[in-house]
Amino acid sequence: MIRRPIYICMMLIVPLASAWFFFDLMDDGVVKRTPVGLVDLDKSDLSRKLTRNLSAFPQVSIEKTYDNYQEAIDAVQRGEVYGFFFIPSDFSTKALSNYKPTLSYYINYSYYAPASMQFKGFKTLSVLANGGIVSSVLTTVGMPHEMVSATLQPVVTHVHALNNPWLSYNYYLSSSFVPCLLELIVLLITVFSIGMEWHAGTSRNWMRTAGNSIALATFTKLFPHTFIFTAVGLWIQYMMYCVYGFPLNCDPMNMIIAMFLLVVACQGFALFVCSLVPNFRYASTICTLLGMLSFSFCGFSLPEEAMYSWITPIGYLMPIKYYFKISIDQALNGVDLYYSGIYYVALILYCFLPLTMLWKLKKHCLDPFYIP
Repeated sequence: MIRRPIYICMMLIVPLASAWFFFDLMDDGVVKRTPVGLVDLDKSDLSRKLTRNLSAFPQVSIEKTYDNYQEAIDAVQRGEVYGFFFIPSDFSTKALSNYKPTLSYYINYSYYAPASMQFKGFKTLSVLANGGIVSSVLTTVGMPHEMVSATLQPVVTHVHALNNPWLSYNYYLSSSFVPCLLELIVLLITVFSIGMEWHAGTSRNWMRTAGNSIALATFTKLFPHTFIFTAVGLWIQYMMYCVYGFPLNCDPMNMIIAMFLLVVACQGFALFVCSLVPNFRYASTICTLLGMLSFSFCGFSLPEEAMYSWITPIGYLMPIKYYFKISIDQALNGVDLYYSGIYYVALILYCFLPLTMLWKLKKHCLDPFYIP
């Protein structure tokens, strides 16, 4: 392992550098102050009030004002701004004459996160503009302010974001994506270490060194990986909970045990694939495919409720799904450990999964045939 730089790179540099990159990239929590443009053809007191309200939103930042629609579109195409808000020349006239004015906003959805922030800011401003116009009309006809407020908003709602009141992207994206990346690396390194014995034609010597015991051979080969990956995983957890302040509403030992079980479970899954499909190319392809699909099928980027019914069970094939469940229950929600017990048991079962097929792996190692 020491003689191959690929191990040092993939087991230490890649996971730690990736973790630091994602944690630091989204350390601010949410995308703020997206640069946008403004086209105000009305230039009235009402339009200037809208402009001031738009500037007050944390999602957008008015970087430049344009004289017409074409200038703003050209600026979006050049990448100077991500979108612009358009106020027509007859806006105030129609608004104060009981006609229906039109507000337009143009967003470049090639950049999804900034575009989403723009849409939220522009949409909110449009709704507030409607309310402001109606409020002005009702006040003009003599309706008391209290009745105006009750008419515009008869029901007051209070939104409370549980366990992530900061609405931080870092807390719910990085806490799932980084461990999933670690899972992918563990799968590939495990398959690579076993497959190279077949590729190099050294599997017989490997078995002979272990006294023809496949259990001893796999344990001595994978134990150093287990130690290193567990240390890397614990360092990632330290970065999450101690350096970047991710929520940790449980005993830290609960997450430490979960990380250790995740590493061993991923090794067990990869070893099971190598035993089931004793072919370097096929085994690495299967692990790569399932590892990449874990980012989507395990519910990190898309909720289970929004998936097709046949996709949801696929997510439960991978160990990271159960670590994700533990992370939500323990670190975010802080529920009693009893309710997460089933997920710990699932990870433990993955550790023993390869025992069912080690005989096939031993047979292939003693009588190898390499398929390029």
